[in-house]
Amino acid sequence: MSSSKIVRLGSATGWSRDRFEPAVDLVALGALNYLCFDSMSEVTMSAAQVAHMENPATPPYDPYLVERLQPILRDCKRKGIRIITNQGWLDPAAAAKRVVELAEELGVKNLKVAAIGGAILTDRIADLDTRFIEGGDAVASSRHRIVSAEAYLGAEPVVRALAAGADVVITSRIADACVYLAPLAHEFGWDFEDHHSMARGMIIGHLMECGGQVSGGYFADPGYKHVPELAEVGNPIAEVTADSVVLTKLPGSGGLISEATCKEQLLYEVHDPANYTCPDCVADMTKVSFRQLSPDRVEVQIVEAGRPRTPTLKALVGLREGYMTEEMVIFAGPSALERARMTEELLRRRFVKVNLQAQEIRFDYLGVNAVHREATPSTAPEPYEVVLRIALKAFDRREAEKLRREVDPLAVNGVSGTGKWATSAPGSRVRPVVGLSSCLVPRECVQPTLEFFQSSCEPLQALRK
Repeated sequence: MSSSKIVRLGSATGWSRDRFEPAVDLVALGALNYLCFDSMSEVTMSAAQVAHMENPATPPYDPYLVERLQPILRDCKRKGIRIITNQGWLDPAAAAKRVVELAEELGVKNLKVAAIGGAILTDRIADLDTRFIEGGDAVASSRHRIVSAEAYLGAEPVVRALAAGADVVITSRIADACVYLAPLAHEFGWDFEDHHSMARGMIIGHLMECGGQVSGGYFADPGYKHVPELAEVGNPIAEVTADSVVLTKLPGSGGLISEATCKEQLLYEVHDPANYTCPDCVADMTKVSFRQLSPDRVEVQIVEAGRPRTPTLKALVGLREGYMTEEMVIFAGPSALERARMTEELLRRRFVKVNLQAQEIRFDYLGVNAVHREATPSTAPEPYEVVLRIALKAFDRREAEKLRREVDPLAVNGVSGTGKWATSAPGSRVRPVVGLSSCLVPRECVQPTLEFFQSSCEPLQALRK
C-alpha cells in the first residue's frame, strides 16, 4: 500500500574530518526532517583513546562537535530538523552537555538533547568468555593490554530517544547505518522483529553513511569516470516513503548521483553482500537494484532483503601495543633509489650499534613499493625521486626514541643528497599505539542507556533499558 508520507534524510558527514559546508547547505535548502552525522571510522575510537592517553584534558567526544553544530543548531530547531550523530565517542553525555551549553550561547531555548551510552564494555570484556575474531585468541589473555572495548549498538535506543521528543540524539559507537535506520523506524513505526523493514532501513543507511561518496566523491577516475564539479560535491538526500526510496542531492551542487555511484557505495566495505550482518538484522544486498529516474535522482529498489538479527553484537577492543614513530628522508636526481637503499643499510647497522629493541621495523620506498610492496614489478622504471620512510614499533618509549636519534644525524653523516622530510624542531614524535581487534559478545550483555538534557534546565531524567 502506498503512502503519501515522505521522510527526507540528509547526510551531513561521512566521518569526523569531512567537509563542513554540506550540513549548512542541507539545512538551508534541503527541506529535511533529519540531518544525520556519521563521525566515526574504524580507528576513531582508537585515535580518541590515544589522544586521551596523551592528554587527559582532551574532550572525550568529536573535537569538531561544536564547530559543526554552531552554524546550524538554531535553524534546525526553528525548522524542526532533528539531528542524529555519533559524535559522542567516549562520552556521549559529556557531548550532550556541551551541545546544551552551545544552545544556551546561541539563545536556543528548550533544545532537548539525548545521550545514548551503554556501549562501553572496557571493564567487562575480558570476563565475557569470548575470543578475538582475528586469530581466535581468548580476549581474557590480553586482559592487561585492554584500554577500550565498545559494542556496536543498533537503532533501538535512538528510536526511543526520538519518541521521547529529542531534538538532538548523540551516541557513542553505533553501527553507521543505524544513524539513518533509526529515524525511518521511528517515522514509519517499524517493528524491530520485522527484519525486512530493518534491512531496508539498513541498506538506505549504508548508501548514505559515507556522505558525499554516493554523490560522486571517491568515484572520479580521469578518463574513465567523470564527476562534474567534484570540488563542490553535494551530499545526498534520501526521500523515503513506506514503499519507495529515492536518492538525490541539492540542485546546482557538484557531483552526480547515478546507478554506478550507488552500486559502488552499496558494495563499499562489504565483505559478503548476501550476508551483511548488522545489529538489527542480516541484510542481503543482492536483493537491491537501482533505476535512474532523471539526472541525480536514483530509485533504490529493495525486495525482502532481511533476515533475523544474530544473538551477538560485534565489539571493538583497543589493545595497548607499545609506541610507534616514523621518519622520512628524501632523495632526488640520478641514483636516488640507490642512495635510499644505501641509507637503509646504514641505518640497520646503526640500529645494531645502539642495540635497538623494536617489535617491528619497516622501510618503505614511497614512489617505488610502499603501496604494493612485494607485489611491485621488478621491472619498474628507476624513479627520479624517492622518499624513504622508516617506521618502528617498540614496547618501550625510550627504544622508539632511538629512531630520531639515528635519522637526524644523517644530515651530516648520511649519503650524498640526503634530505629531511619531517620537522627538525625539538620534541618527541613518538606516540602510543592502540591496536584494534574485534569479538562477538552476547546481545544481553549490552544494555543501552538514555539520558536527556535540555538547554534551559538540568538533566531531566536518566533511564536505563
